[in-house]
Amino acid sequence: MDYSALPTDEPQHRPLVEKSLAVLEVLLLSGIISGSLASLPFSIFFGKKMDLMAGDAKILSAFLLLESTFTFLLLAAILGIHGERIRDMGLSWDRWKSHLSLGLALVPFLFLINGIVTYVFRIYLPKYCLEQNPLIANIHTPQQLVLFIFAALIAGGIKEELQRAFILRRFSRYLGGAGVGLVLWSLVFGAGHYVQGVQGMTVTAILGFAFGAMYLLRGSLIGPIVAHGMYDALVLLLYWFTPGRS
Repeated sequence: MDYSALPTDEPQHRPLVEKSLAVLEVLLLSGIISGSLASLPFSIFFGKKMDLMAGDAKILSAFLLLESTFTFLLLAAILGIHGERIRDMGLSWDRWKSHLSLGLALVPFLFLINGIVTYVFRIYLPKYCLEQNPLIANIHTPQQLVLFIFAALIAGGIKEELQRAFILRRFSRYLGGAGVGLVLWSLVFGAGHYVQGVQGMTVTAILGFAFGAMYLLRGSLIGPIVAHGMYDALVLLLYWFTPGRS
């Protein structure tokens, strides 16, 4: 792997205090803080027992956008403290056509991965097979579809890829290397989608690994953002236009 967007310092040579700070920053950007902050207003207005993931598509979209906003603010604050720039993470227009093309080319393979995992679960693990994604099943109107696609592009295509890039960079410099970070964060990324069941977590972990590997290989966020955003949008559109959907 090229790792061209990543720091080149050897993580094992870093002082313990720097590694500890890196762990703290990874936790801050992991979604724990942003998710808690974003759920707070919904808990106040709708009650503590409200299940955001099983609610109205508009409420879920609002939560995703608010959580993304908090993540962006945390990322900006941490980068600012270290004097880093978003461009340093690979979000630039250098060779953007090449990165964009590769991102688009990855989309069919993402659907292939989804199909293979679905087949394996249906044949060998039918107990855990996911018949319907519980998140997108809450979309009932064209307006909700448009809103949810927008939220998915921001929360998935942009926020999650910036989050992944930051965490991979911290692992590359301080915490054992980019490869370790790629494997660990892919597993965490999949586990974070627990509301989609075992099958959904498995698919998400594999797709997260693919996005991270593309980032490490190309050193650019353009490809992963395009691939992730396009995949999410197409999944939602395919769901909406599938005959016989409930």
